[in-house]
Amino acid sequence: MLAYLLAFFILVMAGGVALAVRERRGHALPLPVSVWHGLLGITVIVLLVMEAVAHPGNHPVNLAIIVFMLTALGGLLLFAFRASKQSLPGAVVLLHAGFAVTGLILLCIGWMRS
Repeated sequence: MLAYLLAFFILVMAGGVALAVRERRGHALPLPVSVWHGLLGITVIVLLVMEAVAHPGNHPVNLAIIVFMLTALGGLLLFAFRASKQSLPGAVVLLHAGFAVTGLILLCIGWMRS
């Protein structure tokens, strides 16, 4: 199951990269695209929590969950900027991406240990 969640996270992150690149080029995507990115990310986090509850003891996965939750909070902040038609702060975008990559690395470590 972790392999599927890992693949799903990679797809969500690829969408996030596309959003960031288009934003950086001055072509903001419609708000629904950001909404779908966020909803898919939250869905994968919930599925990851369910997997961690079903198979406890994988500490890198547990840490990845915490990091992904912090990532989601950063995404919520970015969504607030986008919804109010403000430009996205580059530092917040980079932090959001950095947390996502860190969570992905932790999830990979947890997957290799399972």
